[in-house]
Amino acid sequence: MAKASLLLSVCLLVASSSASSFSSKPNPTSKLRLQQVLVVHRHGDRSPITPLKDEDFWQSQLPQPHVLEGIAKGTTLVRPPEGNPIHGAHGRGPFGQLTMMGVLQMASLGERLREELQDTLFTDEKSLHPSRIRIMSTDFPRTIQSVQALLTGLFEGAQLDAPAIEIDVRRTNSYLIPDPQPRQSPTQLVLESHLAKRPHLVEKEKELNELAHKVTDALQDHLGEGAMGVSFGIGEEKSQDDDDIDGTKIKKKPLAWAKLAEILTCLHSRDLLPPTLSKEDVEQVNKHVAWRWFENLSHPVLAKSAMWKFANKMVEDMEHKVECAKREDESTGEEHIEEPLLCIYSAHDSTLIGLLCVLQLEQPESWPEYGSYLKAELIQEEKDGDSKEVLQHWVRFSLNGQVLRSTWTNEPADMVPLSKLSEMIHSEHDIYCEHTGSKLFTWKNGALVHTKSQ
Repeated sequence: MAKASLLLSVCLLVASSSASSFSSKPNPTSKLRLQQVLVVHRHGDRSPITPLKDEDFWQSQLPQPHVLEGIAKGTTLVRPPEGNPIHGAHGRGPFGQLTMMGVLQMASLGERLREELQDTLFTDEKSLHPSRIRIMSTDFPRTIQSVQALLTGLFEGAQLDAPAIEIDVRRTNSYLIPDPQPRQSPTQLVLESHLAKRPHLVEKEKELNELAHKVTDALQDHLGEGAMGVSFGIGEEKSQDDDDIDGTKIKKKPLAWAKLAEILTCLHSRDLLPPTLSKEDVEQVNKHVAWRWFENLSHPVLAKSAMWKFANKMVEDMEHKVECAKREDESTGEEHIEEPLLCIYSAHDSTLIGLLCVLQLEQPESWPEYGSYLKAELIQEEKDGDSKEVLQHWVRFSLNGQVLRSTWTNEPADMVPLSKLSEMIHSEHDIYCEHTGSKLFTWKNGALVHTKSQ
């Protein structure tokens, strides 16, 4: 084991990928038509996932039952017969739940989306209607309720007509988040552990160890029953709680960074920070957590292992929309099942971070706040004139309205051809060991393989 740890510490991570050159933007004389929009959003404001002592206070932050009943009207959940696995970040009791503030945030997001998409995606010919929307969500109360609240804003609070809008939660806990429990592949945990032992990460952990202990000590009087048993996050599974970063047993280990960040965020937003902690402490912890997540998930092998299935589904959905639109244009009158104009995925901040990494988009300036949304716009480029000749299909990504350029291309571009996006999603990646030159991990054909025992 010691040999393996030493070997891991000198491993160099090398990603092999290819990107062909292509036009980075449509012809300026072309016409652009929005064909479909995919929205992936983070849930609204929530109570802390980690149980705290003042349960009554956090219960008071949650929406009343009649509010939840109201936003649920016009929707129905689609679950698998066998149910979904319960994630460690699911929450229990009043913890990990959407707050009333979160309900209002998501209703406001629905209103914003309606304003953005009216007259661009939804027109007089194809108006905003439940039949033109598809919804998926992780099977967490806070994400389900978030998208229900969003729909009330999207439809201006109007009573939705029957049939109800389906919210599909079938097996979504396994691939709409980068850290499902269990992982899509057990090898992903091995890879996470491998990446966590990179020298610059180890050094950073040592540098901030004092801060982690300071914050943990300050939070001790706030922690409720079962707080130590909560486990979630890339590279922060419960199995790590027994050892420090270099494998040395210690009597007292600070809380995992993901826990520290989420507790501090909830307390700080309500002016409940312990007196020994400052706003600067909160910012420093959150900054480090963001750095850890991006540092790990920006590696293409882990990004593909964690988020490829979701990213590939998004690409396939857009490709299917293109094919259906083509058949509709060539139709001689027979009926066609209309593909949705708007696809909404209700998920988590980790989902957004994972997608930004696997899609190789620009990193945002700050961590995605509650209610943040990643938008993928499928745009059809047509030849100018009356012919409606289709030249190309493009995808444009944005986060909270700010366009994110793709770094997959030779030069960062505001839009990526759908065909090239599909190619790049399937590109292969490897990790080699600097010490031996042998291949340790490989991503190929939608699967992660651990090619050498460490």
